[in-house]
Amino acid sequence: MYLELDHHLCFEYSSWIRESHMEIRVEPLRGGSQRVLDFDLAVGPTARPTRSEDWLGNALHWFSITDYHQRIEVCSRSLVETTGPAFDPFSVDDPVASQAAAMATWDFLQFDGPVIDSERLQSLGKTMALDQAPNFGVMLQRLCDELRNVLTYEQHVTGALSTSDDALKAGAGVCQDFAHIAIGLLRGQGIPARYVNGYLHVEHDEDTPSQSHAWVEAFAPGPGWVPFDPTHGSAVGERHVLVAHGRSYADVPPNRGVFRGEATETLSASVRTRIVDTPARRRAIAPMIAELPTFSEAPDEAASSRRRSDEAAASQQQQQ
Repeated sequence: MYLELDHHLCFEYSSWIRESHMEIRVEPLRGGSQRVLDFDLAVGPTARPTRSEDWLGNALHWFSITDYHQRIEVCSRSLVETTGPAFDPFSVDDPVASQAAAMATWDFLQFDGPVIDSERLQSLGKTMALDQAPNFGVMLQRLCDELRNVLTYEQHVTGALSTSDDALKAGAGVCQDFAHIAIGLLRGQGIPARYVNGYLHVEHDEDTPSQSHAWVEAFAPGPGWVPFDPTHGSAVGERHVLVAHGRSYADVPPNRGVFRGEATETLSASVRTRIVDTPARRRAIAPMIAELPTFSEAPDEAASSRRRSDEAAASQQQQQ
C-alpha cells in the first residue's frame, strides 16, 4: 500500500517573540515493514532545518528563528510504502516470563516520566493476571481486551503531559494513554515495552483531518519487538506508519522547543492521510508556508494587531 501523509503544525503567539529553537519528529522511520519513498519538510518563517538522529535512531529535524515573529508553521509530506505485519502478535507462542535486563532493553523496563508504577496500575495488573497467560500472544490479547474494558476512548479528558495514572483515574483517554498504560502493565511483568509514535490511516471524507497515532512494541525473546495496537486491540498493519519509538511519549513528541518572550503559545495540528495508486514523488509543499514575516526589531503592537485581524478574516473566508 502507498500512503501519502501531510502533517501541519501551526504555532501562534499572543505577542512578538524571538529566538525560537524547535525540534520536529515527523519523518517516518526507514526499514521493517515500511519503505519511505519521499519526504519533504517546510518551515515558515524561512528556516533551514538540520536533520540528525536521536539516541534511539529516530529522525530528528531542528531549526532556529532568531528574529521577531508571531507565528511558526511546519508542514511535512511523506510518501510511504507499507506492507502487512510479518506475524500475528496474538499468535506468538513464547512463554510469558520476566526477562533479565539486557543492555539493549534495560531502558524499556524502567518506570519513568508519564509511565507510573502506581497502586492503580498494580491493581489492574493483578486483575488481568497477565503472568498466568499460556503464552506471549494470549497475554497481549488479554491485555488489550481487559484494557479496553476499563478505559474508554475519549478526547479532551487527558492532555499531552498526562500520566498513565491520570488516565486510569479518569477511566478514559486517547491512544497515548492506552499506550502508556499498556507499557506500564508489561513492564510490571518484567517485559520490555516501548512507545511508538506514528500515523494510522482511517477511511473518512476528504474534509475530515486524521490524527497522529500511538501504539506499543513488546519484546519477546523469539521474534524480538512485537508491535500491537492497544487502542484498537489489533495487530499493527499496512495502515500504520511508524515515525519514532522511545520509552514513552516524552521521548518522541512531534515537536518540542523553547522561545524568548512573554507570550502564550497556541498550537493547532492537522494530519491528512490518503491511499495513492501511483506514487508521485516531489510534490511541492505550499509555498505560503515559507512567507511568514520576521522583523529585526519588535513591530508596533497596534499595527500588528490590525494585521492579525486582517489575517483572521482572510482565514475564515477561505474555509467557507
